Amino acid sequence: MSKTTWAVAISLFVFILSSVVWNFSTAGNRTSATEAVSTNSRPFSSDAATTESTQRHYVKLKTRVFYVEVAKTDTERSRGLSGRPNLPEDAGMLFVFKQPGKYGFWMYEMRFSIDIIWLDESKQVVHIVEKAQPCNPTEACPVFVPDKEAKYVLEVNAGISEKVGLEIGDVVEFSPGLAD
Repeated sequence: MSKTTWAVAISLFVFILSSVVWNFSTAGNRTSATEAVSTNSRPFSSDAATTESTQRHYVKLKTRVFYVEVAKTDTERSRGLSGRPNLPEDAGMLFVFKQPGKYGFWMYEMRFSIDIIWLDESKQVVHIVEKAQPCNPTEACPVFVPDKEAKYVLEVNAGISEKVGLEIGDVVEFSPGLAD
């Protein structure tokens, strides 16, 4: 086999292996197939759409407010921020799970670096990965897993955690109705 064929075969193997790891890490936390995927869930997209409640939800880290897109279904959570060119400075994505768990996240098809913040049921910060880098398409994509269980995971632009002085144990504020 040529070097090109080997490179394609290895890339395909790494992709499949990464998919298996991702599916395994979220297998017990699947959302019901009957849940509808919101088509109007990108409050910070170019069309300035709002969430299903027609209100912009926010998350407050210390004194700084971030308007968030909420990902509650498997489809929304698996898509995440992948493929987007950037994220506005005052925006983020909040992943909401039905039950606490050690949810793994990776940077597959990401185009920019982010901070990943895991929060428990009381919205207390339990784990932070700062400045997570997009995956290199020729290498295995690392999966970031928290040390403790979380019910919410927040993604914001890289460096935000440091800028606001966010630390393990801090409590994050949600807009009314966001965690329902």
